[in-house]
Amino acid sequence: MTSEELWRATLHDFNNLLAGLQGVLDLSDPRMPFDARNRARLESSIEDGKMLIAMGRALALGRFPDAGMASWPEWRSGLNERLQPIATLFHCPVELVDDGAGEAPWPAPLLQDWAAVFTRQILPWAAPGPLLLQARATPEAWLLTWVGDAPLPTALRPEPSPDAPKNLPSFWLVAMAQRLGLTVSEAPGGLVARMGRPCAS
Repeated sequence: MTSEELWRATLHDFNNLLAGLQGVLDLSDPRMPFDARNRARLESSIEDGKMLIAMGRALALGRFPDAGMASWPEWRSGLNERLQPIATLFHCPVELVDDGAGEAPWPAPLLQDWAAVFTRQILPWAAPGPLLLQARATPEAWLLTWVGDAPLPTALRPEPSPDAPKNLPSFWLVAMAQRLGLTVSEAPGGLVARMGRPCAS
């Protein structure tokens, strides 16, 4: 079996496992055996698993979503949808703030996915929150700022240490940042991700 075949089989089986968990959740009595809090946590864990599958496909098989652009309201709605399970899992609300974001369309969906996965990496430092995520568009770039004092994830530092985490989200964040031409830096107000905008013709 080739490595690609192994990845395909693993991702396929993992996807089936999550689908089975979702089926059990959908058919269960909302009052038994889960209370509302545990039900929400299980739903969040399932969404987390789905994201891991998408990461695995991208890294192992080169499967990337079609690139496009979305209006700011659509982009914000899509990111909020991705952030909700994470916020539930960590009991830390995330507030997406328009800091001049509505002046331009935004890249979708990969930048939304990246922002959600990055948020998950720093959310433990922000809890109980809320964590403010400011979005801004300038003629030169799209900017996302996670306000606070959370440290830059080790894998995204300019010179990652040898003991940097070697997990799927870390590998994915680095690979997708390179694909998007995105840089992340520590600023006095928080962590800033910058993605350059193409020059208008």
